Amino acid sequence: MSAVVLAAGLASSVSLIAADARPKVRSEGSLAPWPQVVDPGEAAPAYSQVVDNADPNRFAAPWGWKKLWGNVQAYGEDYRYVQSSSGKAPARFKVTIPERDYYTVYARWPAGLENSAAARFGVSTVSGVKWIEINQQTDGALWVRLGAYEMEAGDRYAVQISGDPAGQGAVVADAILVVRGTQENPEEGAGDTARAGAGGSGYATGYDVVRAARKHIGTPYRLSPPKPCRAFAAEDCSCLTKLVFAQFGWHLPDDHFKQWRYGRYVAPGNLRLGDLVFFKEAGRNGPITHVGIYSGNGNLVHASSYWGKVVERPMKYIHGYHGAMRLI
Repeated sequence: MSAVVLAAGLASSVSLIAADARPKVRSEGSLAPWPQVVDPGEAAPAYSQVVDNADPNRFAAPWGWKKLWGNVQAYGEDYRYVQSSSGKAPARFKVTIPERDYYTVYARWPAGLENSAAARFGVSTVSGVKWIEINQQTDGALWVRLGAYEMEAGDRYAVQISGDPAGQGAVVADAILVVRGTQENPEEGAGDTARAGAGGSGYATGYDVVRAARKHIGTPYRLSPPKPCRAFAAEDCSCLTKLVFAQFGWHLPDDHFKQWRYGRYVAPGNLRLGDLVFFKEAGRNGPITHVGIYSGNGNLVHASSYWGKVVERPMKYIHGYHGAMRLI
């Protein structure tokens, strides 16, 4: 199945409106010579900022946005929401951007079936506001990657959220996170602490798998074999997935083709956090060449030969979607 077909299959749950920093012509999986490109902003000074809806100096919402307390998935003690069909003006998050550069934007909310499946986030970039639709019925209590954008310096309302007047469900404004660069672990930037699961149940969830995978972001790409699979030092795609799932009791081989035999098959439109996603970058009649871990909103945490390291990127930039398997 091609990436185009995959995007169509996911349309009911997420719309990949905003593209990342630059167009790509080569697959970002395992077939590109590494390193293929230099990541913009990688050598820039570290910077991150969290803006919570409870900060009156950094968050603004017009009359009609209601406040709700007590949800354990919320960032902080409360969050704001409004019915998508109400036609209310957007809620806005004020961010201090130190200088013009590339920044990765994340958002967080408590999930619920009463939420909107098409909340609209707008990010102010050097070329205008870029909009992306997000399904807020899923991925609660996780920093969900909206994309990487080139942003101007200044202290302004740089991220906004609104609903579609023709849509249904509640649009949730909880918290956003902006991190300088395009390949960063959002949990480190936000200062989050690890916990047993999104609901604090003690059972491993896809949320836990994604958190574990994101800790490997930035690890150098090294093909294994022939190189050894070394956690946080040298990893290829199947090495990364092997290391992550070993923390949850799975003993996967360091082989992306053999990993396809584990778990249960997942249809393209039903991807959940922590699913293994496989690709045939040389064509549908070729072998499986790449695997990564689904992290929500059409993104994948994977060891990329294109970038020369472990990254979290839109999986639409990896050619030849083959299928997905669920282990947890």
